[in-house]
Amino acid sequence: MKPFVFALILIIAGFSGCSNKTNSHRKPVTNIQITPANKIVSYGNDISLSITANLFKDKLEKIELYINGEKIKTSNEKQFTLNLKTTDFHLGNHTITCKTFNKSGIHGINYAYFIIVSDIEPQNKKFEIVEILPHNTKSFTQGLEFYNDFLYESTGNNGFSKIFIYNPENQKIINSIDLENQYFGEGITILNDKLYQLTYKSKKGFIYDAKSLKKIKEFSFESPEGWGLTNDGKNIIMSDGSSKIHFLDTLNLQRTKSIEVCNNKGIISNLNELEYINGFIYANIWMTNTIIKIDPLTGKVLSIYNLSSLLNHIETANIDVLNGIAYNQKNNLFYLTGKYWPKMFKIKFED
Repeated sequence: MKPFVFALILIIAGFSGCSNKTNSHRKPVTNIQITPANKIVSYGNDISLSITANLFKDKLEKIELYINGEKIKTSNEKQFTLNLKTTDFHLGNHTITCKTFNKSGIHGINYAYFIIVSDIEPQNKKFEIVEILPHNTKSFTQGLEFYNDFLYESTGNNGFSKIFIYNPENQKIINSIDLENQYFGEGITILNDKLYQLTYKSKKGFIYDAKSLKKIKEFSFESPEGWGLTNDGKNIIMSDGSSKIHFLDTLNLQRTKSIEVCNNKGIISNLNELEYINGFIYANIWMTNTIIKIDPLTGKVLSIYNLSSLLNHIETANIDVLNGIAYNQKNNLFYLTGKYWPKMFKIKFED
């Protein structure tokens, strides 16, 4: 379904130059030196940039320095140093663009990259299995959420995607709908009596009445893929399989901001199923048995839950990955399952 890439991404600085209009046999060289040398810096620490421009025989008119497309400095010196405070930037990847100009215009463009990671080391947390319930082995689970004492579950795969409402204690189905065959169902969330659903690669989402499951309207989204959904009571929050979590306006479903999720060593990718609980985002990392707790303001990973031991309670090999996080406020328990899993687990997390 989705390529397996779960890693801490270390991006090494790279450089590229465009053609020299006045000296076609030689390309301009602008050296962008970053300290620390590995280009990975903890939030709260400073970054030092040393810029050295060589235009060969041309006279330098100016240098323009950009970070993430925003101009931060203009200079007519061939060499200068600049200190950056990481607290002025978000966590994750950042692109430096250096433009050198001669009297004819842009002489060359060079790039470099750095990563800001969290200043917090995530804590490995414990959990307790409170109860084990049955789960439909035909469900390729993509989204899971409680609403009015019932579980809402969305499933994937073209031709098999559906949403159904059921009582998790006895598996009695209250209502269900099938998606059209061209759609691969993904994450769901419920806000203000409306159910929101993503599709995998169609760049389309659906809004339903949460009780009747009658479709109200469709919407499109910017990300190339749709994965997980949740909400904080004001915003729809989505994942797209990358390291980023996006916040969408509920009126037009347009992106209002994004955070990039990092621990103290690097960037965390393959963020999938989401659940917003008591001011924090819980995210399943696809192709792992791990759930992480995230600060939605900064993207910092606060806690890690290794749920591999759940597989000891499943007596079949015909299962797929862990996926499905729901939270029941009434009993303060998480409900976790996976794709084609025969079991659903009532879980109490340590914190």
